[in-house]
Amino acid sequence: MKKLFVTICIVIISLALQAQSQKYQNRQLALIGFSYDINKEIKPDFDKFADQFPEPENRKADRIIAKAKEYTWYMLKARLEQETGMYILPLSSHGRSFKYDEYNFPDNSISRALKKGNSRYYMRVDFSISSGIPKGEMGYGAEATTDTSALKGVGIENACLPIINIEVTIYNDKGIIPIQKLSGKAKAETPWEMGPSIFNGLINKKEFNREGTDTLLGLTNCAISKLLKQF
Repeated sequence: MKKLFVTICIVIISLALQAQSQKYQNRQLALIGFSYDINKEIKPDFDKFADQFPEPENRKADRIIAKAKEYTWYMLKARLEQETGMYILPLSSHGRSFKYDEYNFPDNSISRALKKGNSRYYMRVDFSISSGIPKGEMGYGAEATTDTSALKGVGIENACLPIINIEVTIYNDKGIIPIQKLSGKAKAETPWEMGPSIFNGLINKKEFNREGTDTLLGLTNCAISKLLKQF
């Protein structure tokens, strides 16, 4: 009897997980907003290489964010569609009904999307890059509150130990309360000594290790992998 009970529980859990994984199968979702933030503590480390990025169409746009945001979106979109079965509408699918930011990405509240849109599901993405080495811990005589053992042999003034966090919030056309909120976080395994190789795939056509954390795109892909485990 006990074995039967355990078997039933396993079957129920398996069916629940299968149903969850197929939740968005063949469903259409529209992006309503995508924020891409590089924390002010480490942004200057990135800005040193801004001249290696192409000039964006909109002069108000940040060079690094323009390129990185575009590449990140298409990486995320491709994996969401391949691994969840969802179909994400083109960014311009709602035309002038939606507002757009300086990077040509939708920039709308869910309230506006419900009024102006015609999709059953809506999605917001929030992407952030922060530092695992707070600047306050880098000065002379400062006592670190995070483990800085990985920095051994690296000039701390040139070190960057980035953490990427991706949050996806999904709504349906019934109201402003999210039906699902998921996140994925990845931290560089070793400190970055900032240089052009950190931006492989963005400023050049060089390959980057998709499972590695030593480049911006590699670390981004690792965060996406953790995000997708939540679906």
